[in-house]
Amino acid sequence: MNKKMYKIIIATGGTGGHIFPAYSLAKHLSKSSNFDLEITSDERGLKFLKSDGLKMSKILAYKFDKKNIFSLLFSLIKILYSIILAVKLLRGKKPNLVFGMGGYSSFPICIASKLVGTPFIIYENNLHIGKANKYLLPFAKKIFVSFNELEGIPKKYKDKIDKIGNIIRKEILNYKSPHIDKNKFKFLILGGSQAAKIFANKL
Repeated sequence: MNKKMYKIIIATGGTGGHIFPAYSLAKHLSKSSNFDLEITSDERGLKFLKSDGLKMSKILAYKFDKKNIFSLLFSLIKILYSIILAVKLLRGKKPNLVFGMGGYSSFPICIASKLVGTPFIIYENNLHIGKANKYLLPFAKKIFVSFNELEGIPKKYKDKIDKIGNIIRKEILNYKSPHIDKNKFKFLILGGSQAAKIFANKL
């Protein structure tokens, strides 16, 4: 009896806080022969990703620019264009599910999935919901979160929340330092892409 193959697109932002959970999720799901996986991101995100046999697609993505009315209108036109391209991509790929990992480059794929009738789930690993995910809340089937204390979600969407914790690579979870010196205190600092440079320079 043949197993049914489920096609999943993991749409992720272009910074480390989105990329690495997306990569970890893809590697975990790729262990099952039931899933046909593909990651989408913009040019920034794909630079950080190792293929490891994973399929990847580059998309165009743009931020909302609210400096003035002209920049706002121009950014809306560009975002609309990226959504049109994302609709074309999804119609070609025909996924069963889209998994949005947050970040503005996940936005066009998730909106396109709504337009073509493909269900999507969003994942939020921060303590305050990001802008892209907040805009997507009304359309998402579920929102997976890392913390119960997540802020920024209106009460009417609380029934969509499922806590799953942080999506972390198995190599990190199982890591044991090969050099343990009991006379030295070692600590690990985990910071998002905006904070990592500060940690590196100051500490």
